[in-house]
Amino acid sequence: MALVQKKVYGKNYIDCYQYYSGRYGKNIPNGPALGKTPLKQLRYQDKKAERICRYKLNENFEGGDLFLTLNYPPHQKVDIDVARKNINTFLDTVRRIYKREEKKLKYIYVAGITKKGMIHFHIVMNKLDTDVLTKAWQRIVGTEECKYPRVTIRHLDYSGEYKKLASYLIKNSREQFYRKEKVHKKRFCASKNLKMPLVTTKVIKNNRWWNMATKKAPKGYIIDKNSIYDGYGWADNGGYYECCRVQRITMYRIDSQYQKFKKSKYRKPLENIDVPEVIEDWGE
Repeated sequence: MALVQKKVYGKNYIDCYQYYSGRYGKNIPNGPALGKTPLKQLRYQDKKAERICRYKLNENFEGGDLFLTLNYPPHQKVDIDVARKNINTFLDTVRRIYKREEKKLKYIYVAGITKKGMIHFHIVMNKLDTDVLTKAWQRIVGTEECKYPRVTIRHLDYSGEYKKLASYLIKNSREQFYRKEKVHKKRFCASKNLKMPLVTTKVIKNNRWWNMATKKAPKGYIIDKNSIYDGYGWADNGGYYECCRVQRITMYRIDSQYQKFKKSKYRKPLENIDVPEVIEDWGE
């Protein structure tokens, strides 16, 4: 098997991976589905979706952009087909508003379904008048006069690193993704105009693994010690044999907004910018 080294060059960071691959450089098509997908494979796919979501968030969004939660009235169950139509109508409406202002809408959204069957949506999008967004959703739902807050709007922080947000989105997406009746068949949906970071991949011929104790970052970067992983598979709590060996590490640029945000005592937004709220904890 080939030892593959992959590097992802983001705006403020470099993600480095090393892993064995028996498929690299070979044209091996996927076989037909023969049964139910194993749980370990589903968890791997969740982690992969989380990484891709994080890359898109970090490359395309910044402090002050919006994080919306679109709700329906309490105790009102909505059919999945109706909810799918509602979110598509909302995005079409907002896209036209952006176009009038000579802007391009960028978004990532997921759908969530609670145990009681209540549907809601989480959306990250670039800046716009929040009153316009609230009224657009209320008109679609048809309950403008109701005082229940159907749209919760918060602002992204200025760190430029949205790993926790990506994890939160994929976690909520699992509520509907593993059901037989899905709002959509993807773990997350994103606009087609989002950029992805530069990714380089090469085969290491000498099969030399990194020594994490002596691993050094390139000039201008610092290693995030919490990101170091040297084990098996992609499980965050690995260390036992699941599949081939994997190493991964993240390095952040020293002069990045993420480093300044971490050092800030109160982790407030940058000065002279009016932002009502900063998201720090994405837990429920």
